[in-house]
Amino acid sequence: MRYALIQGGTVANVVDQDAAPTIDGEWVACGNAGPGWAYSGGNFTAPVVVSPTEWLIDVGPFFDRFGGAAKMAVLTSANATVQALVKDLQIRKWIDLQRADVAAGIDALIALGVAGVDGALKTAVLTTPVAADENEALRKVYFS
Repeated sequence: MRYALIQGGTVANVVDQDAAPTIDGEWVACGNAGPGWAYSGGNFTAPVVVSPTEWLIDVGPFFDRFGGAAKMAVLTSANATVQALVKDLQIRKWIDLQRADVAAGIDALIALGVAGVDGALKTAVLTTPVAADENEALRKVYFS
């Protein structure tokens, strides 16, 4: 039988033996639970596995999130600041939606009055989870 050593509500170690360990600590029969699992009220919960690409988006799909009119307003703007932001994004392999400078760049577009770019669009662009087809290229090339 498998037994888990519980420390602070988390499985710290697991042993496979016939009887509960006699080593000091809280040992609980654990089935398939392993180190890192949470333990509370007699129940085990597997840790959430976060993909390293969860908030990374390919460049094209990032601009697609701006929608038709706002996307074209950004890409065709003659404003030097807007063009600098676009160029900075285009030289990247991908865009990390959780980086502060990405949010600041969208804030700059809002401050410049780029048509269709507002706080609601910023929130939608940055907080919508990245779909598999929005980072397929970077996953295939860099994370496979």
